[in-house]
Amino acid sequence: MGGKRESVAPEAPLVIEHAMRVALLGGEVVANRLRARPRSRLILPTGRTPLGLYAALRAHAADGTLPTQAATLLQLDEYLGLGPEDERSYRAYLRHELRGVQFGVFHGLDGSAPDPAAECARHQALLDQAPIDLVVLGLGRDGHVAFDEPGAPLDAGVRRVRLHPTTRRDAAGDFGGLERVPEDAYTVGLRTLLEARELVLLVSGESKAQALRAMLEEPSGEELPASLLRRHPRLTVICDRAAAHLLRPSASSSSDRAVIVLGHREPAVSAAHRISDETRARLRRAERVCREDPPRTVIFTGYTRTPLGLAEAEQMKAEWKLSSVPALMEQAGRNTAENATRTLPLIRAIGDVRRVTVVTSAWHIRAPYFFAPYRTLGLRLSFSWAVHGPWARMLWQELHGARAMRGQRRRAMTQMRLPPELELPAADNREDGQ
Repeated sequence: MGGKRESVAPEAPLVIEHAMRVALLGGEVVANRLRARPRSRLILPTGRTPLGLYAALRAHAADGTLPTQAATLLQLDEYLGLGPEDERSYRAYLRHELRGVQFGVFHGLDGSAPDPAAECARHQALLDQAPIDLVVLGLGRDGHVAFDEPGAPLDAGVRRVRLHPTTRRDAAGDFGGLERVPEDAYTVGLRTLLEARELVLLVSGESKAQALRAMLEEPSGEELPASLLRRHPRLTVICDRAAAHLLRPSASSSSDRAVIVLGHREPAVSAAHRISDETRARLRRAERVCREDPPRTVIFTGYTRTPLGLAEAEQMKAEWKLSSVPALMEQAGRNTAENATRTLPLIRAIGDVRRVTVVTSAWHIRAPYFFAPYRTLGLRLSFSWAVHGPWARMLWQELHGARAMRGQRRRAMTQMRLPPELELPAADNREDGQ
């Protein structure tokens, strides 16, 4: 790109009150994707921001509900000169934070490898073996992601980099002084990040506010690597209020409501496992609902996959036209009962949602029964109905499925795992690297 700056309009970030909830929601998103695709290939971040993410994953693994045995974890970055057993290394960080979480395969970076170029090529080959399903990232104060520092080329792969002075200063506390912080590191490149199926960026603390504003509201360019991620079709930015305080005001950021849009595909009618016209009618209805009363977030929930692997939720996000409303995706629910119970942990993690509006079709008469448990958790539940579709056939299918709905809801509720209620301390705005 040669330093050229481009205007790529971003989707609004999801703003949450507290940094601990940012990390908790990140953990619930990761758990949801693992349940949707147990053979996922993931890249997860290091630093202080995601500590709560790892705590959430450990909690899910402890009760046996996190399917990681067939999943692959690949390391994002590493300090040059630090071997896998060095407690200051990111390899050691991941080993510690993922204690009790057993991934089937782990591919790490060896900071003490004798040939850095060979180590970069080895790790890139592992990344290129198959598509990466999910990358979770933090944001540096200078706008870096991973160790892709200002000036990082868009087409770069795994490589050795010289760390920016700001990055080294932010890491000084972990090394006992600036002079002990390595000057070089390995990093996964922007090319690999942008080729991933989904990106989630977690940002917390007032010290990140300037970088977040620049990433989302200034023209994108290589001097601010995080801004280049805005071109990804499935980027989700989750931040706390301290990190968001320099962003343009948004009605969504103070709302206590979430809108859930149910996906739909009718077997043998909808083309090639793609979302149906009923889904598109629900999306248009949800857009009207969100314009009238902007919610904190809209959550797309659906399961069916196309031959290219896209879930209904991913297809809905691609067709969503209201970029001012932050969007989350729920992908593990296989029917309406599970759509309800798999979405609820995401709402619980956000923390200050009090109202939930479910958008579905007017013929979808079983939906209120499946979502009724929301009320037992103190949520005010409402429905907005899209009037579309072949009513006679759809109503017949709903009535035909009525006899099974009690068992479906019971099984879905049994499988549901809600995150704990958090006791939130005062916000910590320390200037950590990511």
